[in-house]
Amino acid sequence: MKRAVFSLSALCMTALPAAAAPLDPGHMIRPELLGRALDALKAHRGEADQTHLVVVDYARRSDQPRAYVVDLVTGSVEAFRAAHGSGSDPDHDGYLDKFSDVPGSSASPQGAYLTAEEYSGKHGRSIRLDGLDTTNLNARARAIVIHAADYAEPAFLKQWGKLGRSNGCIVFSKEDLRTFLKDVPERTLIYVGK
Repeated sequence: MKRAVFSLSALCMTALPAAAAPLDPGHMIRPELLGRALDALKAHRGEADQTHLVVVDYARRSDQPRAYVVDLVTGSVEAFRAAHGSGSDPDHDGYLDKFSDVPGSSASPQGAYLTAEEYSGKHGRSIRLDGLDTTNLNARARAIVIHAADYAEPAFLKQWGKLGRSNGCIVFSKEDLRTFLKDVPERTLIYVGK
């Protein structure tokens, strides 16, 4: 997938606003969701990388870019398509209907995460996630990770008009995952919301 790159207005990391609604002049990221993500970054300043932020907007349909990598140094924003969990979309219409952190739910949990170590697993290169909120504390135990899969590839989207579904993981195409892994350092805060 060709990724979209946009610019944010200048952002001073030493004085993050409580809600940074006007930071995205391209209006890619919904202002209220960006504000919540920036609040989470501020709350976890001591443990989260301060150069990047990832916002996943599961209010958008899976055929649309909805995972945003924000470079807080340059102000650029990259947008990617990302699959959500089957338990969050039982009718498989491409929209996430509900979040859950219950083991065995196959649903996507919401809230703030930190990217952790990279590893090679069933789906190849993957990144473990550590949940920071009560809504996603089981992320590591549930193996909620970032990985690539065939059901997130452009060919799947072309055939079905939407991405497939994961067991709750954030899933990219192989090409997008390569870019994501290159651009997102360990301990980056990811905010998943709707």
